[in-house]
Amino acid sequence: MRLKVEQLATALQKAVAPVYLVSGDEPLQLGEAADDIRKAARAAGYTTREVISVESGHEWPQLGLEADSLSIFSDKKLIDLRLPSAKPGTEGSKALIAYCQRLPEDTVLLVTAGKLESAAQKSQWFQAVDGVGVIVQVWPLQGQELLQWLQRRAERKGMRLDQDALKSLAARVEGNLLAAAQEIEKLYILHGATLVAKPWSRMTLPIAPVSTCSN
Repeated sequence: MRLKVEQLATALQKAVAPVYLVSGDEPLQLGEAADDIRKAARAAGYTTREVISVESGHEWPQLGLEADSLSIFSDKKLIDLRLPSAKPGTEGSKALIAYCQRLPEDTVLLVTAGKLESAAQKSQWFQAVDGVGVIVQVWPLQGQELLQWLQRRAERKGMRLDQDALKSLAARVEGNLLAAAQEIEKLYILHGATLVAKPWSRMTLPIAPVSTCSN
């Protein structure tokens, strides 16, 4: 199953999948999506966490060992596999395919990776993950998608920015979501949710509180 990053939270509320692949070259979205999966797994009882960071390629046998090993406390387990290069290589491909063909009980595998090339999405290991788990790919945001992301981020703090404020913020951060999140956080800390603020140069950003009334 393939999900957009904004669909992940809803999916996690319904169930935790046995395998997740989160990939992309936008670090804030990637990190937060992985954190959401870890939190959902922990809430579902997967309290043991084993981290495997693939650096040289010699770490792949550890995936099989973790899949076959049982916790001495019989806890559910999250295997947190980090693949910075987004290229598992021959050994990694075999390890991931084998894992997906024989999913261990009471175990969730979370794979975080860099941006995947189009050829990788046609590979056997990618198809194996797609067949049993969830794939979330994150992308740098531009245009209307960036404005929508900024609005959602502000609403999480109880704020709502009008279009002029959104466009000013988007122009300032130039697609850097980490910088955007920091600016929204500073805006909230300094001015709260109901004030008109001047956080950038001479620009005034009108802010209105999110309505809590339901229809």
